[in-house]
Amino acid sequence: MYFSDILDKIQSRYQDQSPDLLLEIVAQIRPPKNNPAQAKENLNQFKNRLKENPEVIILLRAYLKALFDKKQSVQIFTESGILTNRGFFPEAFDRVNTFFLPKVYAERDVMTIFVAVFHKNWDYLWVDEIPDQDWADLFELLGWVEIENLSQEEPAVVQTLNSILVLSQRIAALGLEPEILSKLPELEYFDSPFIVQNKSLYGYVDQYQTDPDFDKTDQNTDYKHLMVMLTQCEDYIQLIRKNKRKFGTDLHFSYQLLQLSQNIDRLKSLLKLVSKSADQAYFQGESHLLKILVRAVNRKNSLSEHIKDNVNLLAFQITEHAGKTGEHYIANSAKEWWKMLGSSMGGGLIVGFLSVIKVLIYYLKLPLFGEAFLYSMNYSFGFIGIHLTHSTLATKQPAMTASKLAAALDEVEKPKSVALGNLSELIVKIFRSQFIAFVGNVTIAFPVAFLIAFGYHYFSGGHIAGSEKAFKLIAELDPLHSLAVFHAGIAGVFLFFSGMISGYYDNKSVYNKIPQRIKIHKGMIRIFGQKRTEGFSNYIDNNLGSLAGNFFLGIFLGTMGTIGIILGLPLDIQHITFACGNFGLAFVSVGSQLSNHQIVMSVAGIFSIGLMNFLVSFSLAIFVAIKSRKVTFKQSRRLFGILFLRFLKRPHHFFLPIYEKNSGEKPLFQDVKALNPTKNEDNTETQERKVRPVKNKEQ
Repeated sequence: MYFSDILDKIQSRYQDQSPDLLLEIVAQIRPPKNNPAQAKENLNQFKNRLKENPEVIILLRAYLKALFDKKQSVQIFTESGILTNRGFFPEAFDRVNTFFLPKVYAERDVMTIFVAVFHKNWDYLWVDEIPDQDWADLFELLGWVEIENLSQEEPAVVQTLNSILVLSQRIAALGLEPEILSKLPELEYFDSPFIVQNKSLYGYVDQYQTDPDFDKTDQNTDYKHLMVMLTQCEDYIQLIRKNKRKFGTDLHFSYQLLQLSQNIDRLKSLLKLVSKSADQAYFQGESHLLKILVRAVNRKNSLSEHIKDNVNLLAFQITEHAGKTGEHYIANSAKEWWKMLGSSMGGGLIVGFLSVIKVLIYYLKLPLFGEAFLYSMNYSFGFIGIHLTHSTLATKQPAMTASKLAAALDEVEKPKSVALGNLSELIVKIFRSQFIAFVGNVTIAFPVAFLIAFGYHYFSGGHIAGSEKAFKLIAELDPLHSLAVFHAGIAGVFLFFSGMISGYYDNKSVYNKIPQRIKIHKGMIRIFGQKRTEGFSNYIDNNLGSLAGNFFLGIFLGTMGTIGIILGLPLDIQHITFACGNFGLAFVSVGSQLSNHQIVMSVAGIFSIGLMNFLVSFSLAIFVAIKSRKVTFKQSRRLFGILFLRFLKRPHHFFLPIYEKNSGEKPLFQDVKALNPTKNEDNTETQERKVRPVKNKEQ
């Protein structure tokens, strides 16, 4: 690439006032999408060709000066790459609309140049690949001067300082938002850094513009004071985030914190642009800002980035509240493993009755809405009953333990390798707990449904599930000739959502102080009395998330089949415990007519449904935990490697309880390696015993 054609175009079109010539220059420098590193070589070739033709440099300088001199840069400095005040959802919808119908910018806005020139949505990748020094050489070749060396009257200086004032005012306003002040009431009594930085900055800018001997270096006392204030603002933001259990959060609040952080980062970048540091390379501030602006322009309509930036913080905080009962879903010892078996049997007992009620609702032949409503209420109140009786429903463990998975990844004074060890140990415990929950649900749900159906037939002569319905239930269990496994995956997604909803409502309870507000509710105190109101307040404090999660799970499961009918799509749900109950009902009706093949396939279908329920909900829970703690793909792969090796060496750890020494409990069978570890295993046993999930200080 020799850029000969571009040099000719510069000579013939240097008087052009449109960005088309600059667009063609950038198009020549732009590398292939799969090789962004090529951009450095391309830029250096372009610079070499310019050096060989000094007259072209003069023409190019004239073109760029005429192109940028009359443009306004305040908007691109203060808005590009920074969230607006619209809020999360309006901002998301605006990005979608802009993708299909691009925005029109004012003719004098420099944004028009950036949007036209860097129009590829991956341009920021190759721009970032070019070192700052190479950009600085280009700027110097074009005769540009660093902003701090320009006179105060230059448009570039004036607009940069105006942008600094705009950002400072926004930071002060956001820092005084009621939601932030409610978390940091001390800001009302002391000099808030959000306000102090604004006051100090006005004086700094005024002197910058009026004092010819003004110190424009980073050694300026006022400059240092500004940086300290901005750092204190960032510290307060981190303080709010670290106290997530105390404060809670919501999407709007997360959005506000991110918006505030973005404004502070941009203000720091502009302040460094107008000041000179002793250790700062030539044009370093300009090249750094160029990379920021190109990325902002490229990603301005990115819905995925908007969601990622906001939801990462929200996921981190919601997982902290993802079901306060999450600890009860993990069997940490052999005693708790047996206790889990008993509670899951209670869950199976309730589901057995729910299966019967669901079939009876089917025979009411109600309109679609009525049928979906009764199915939903049957599920919802049944699941709430399971919660109230301290029973367990298989496959709910993964969704309800997202907070524990996330806590195991915390980096509190521990390297990521130890955190991954914590997580792998916890996953083994959850898998073991899930297995025994399956056993408890299945061994009770089938006989309960069977006995109810048998008793009904014995006393009435009829069947709860008629032949047609019974054969339909059997056909729906076939893992090969039906969509049972797919429907089980849908149920797994809803099981995961129920866990997130539990976390959401537990978080909202903390964020909106719902228990405290109930406790002082005059109407409730008048009706129920102070003591009962306080008791109800405490109950809501500990159970709101679980109740809400169970209620919405019932609605999800109860309405999916009806939604499928309305849309004409094969949508439905399958859950292992209900599948066992349905099999019991159908077996009473048509058991004598079933072949051995049908029975075997039904049993295989039940286990396939349970496996899919678990894999989907568990995978999603792990994904959210990993996402909330920003674990990389490489670390995730290492986690799965740890689990795979653990399964190969001690597969029974994933199913049977582990008995600690000196606990007085007798194991189901002796694990010789576990009781008599040797040094030939690279201290594997010692390492496993040291790895324990990180416990919260509150526990």
